[in-house]
Amino acid sequence: MRNIVVLFIVTGMLVMPLFAQGAKEQPVRTEVETKVVIDELSRSVAIPQNPQRVVALTSAVMQSLYNIGIPPVGKVDEYRVTKEGMALPSVGKTSAINIEAVYALNPDLIIASSRFHSALKEALEQSGAAVYFFDPDKVGEISVVDLNIYLGKLLDREKEGRKYVESIYSLARDLRTDIVEPLGIGSAVMIKDGDTITAAQSASSYGSMLKLLGLRNIVPDNLPGSGRGSFVKYSIETILERHPDVVFILASSNDEASNRAMLEKFRNDEQWKHYTLQGGRFVLLPFLANPNRTSVENMLRITADALKKND
Repeated sequence: MRNIVVLFIVTGMLVMPLFAQGAKEQPVRTEVETKVVIDELSRSVAIPQNPQRVVALTSAVMQSLYNIGIPPVGKVDEYRVTKEGMALPSVGKTSAINIEAVYALNPDLIIASSRFHSALKEALEQSGAAVYFFDPDKVGEISVVDLNIYLGKLLDREKEGRKYVESIYSLARDLRTDIVEPLGIGSAVMIKDGDTITAAQSASSYGSMLKLLGLRNIVPDNLPGSGRGSFVKYSIETILERHPDVVFILASSNDEASNRAMLEKFRNDEQWKHYTLQGGRFVLLPFLANPNRTSVENMLRITADALKKND
């Protein structure tokens, strides 16, 4: 995990807004106490010591802010975890941020992803807010969990971040002991059905569930052409060759009949027949088990419960 480097503290700094062409004029900010940190674009950024209006441009950062006790003031459209967050004004999708909507929220801190938003740097800075870029690949071994400590250090809420992370690892240990280990399961893969099969990479939120539950993901890290997406093309032949103990199939909706039909399709498919004959298990992962729709702890419980129900 990259450390948040604090260079110096600036007190009584007057933060003056800049305005993009066509942007609505923002109120002049009062003097605030700031600290200077280095973000993941290697920029020195003066962020407020006690930010009051934080805008997060990814769903994961939004939820982590709630976890450490700093409610955001806007949402990305992908966010579906809490009613409170869903009721916030939208700033668009993570991959298509509405800059005017960001300006309208008058933020004092914007937390953006270097993966999605680096091209928006100048436009975001013209909001008058401090703009901090993080890199999901550099926040920790299990990014969806370690992001809470990362942001805790950045925003002087490290104690809260560590407390949350410890609760996740404690839950994961309990689920491994109570459910996973008695089933004798050691390896797995999470797949999405479609024209081609895609499988969750270990660094994704889905892959993180396997790691937390002590299951080896059969999908290797850094596959050629895999990029940074959560899922990568992965052939049936390769899955059969690696023969995981469990194949999790991600439900595409809440339609129970449709989900049952999809599960039966896999179980009766000629290509998969050898897998089931050799003791392989298909487990349907409910639609709610999605990092944009539920918390990490609920996603863990749902994944473990799906294993238990399938036994």
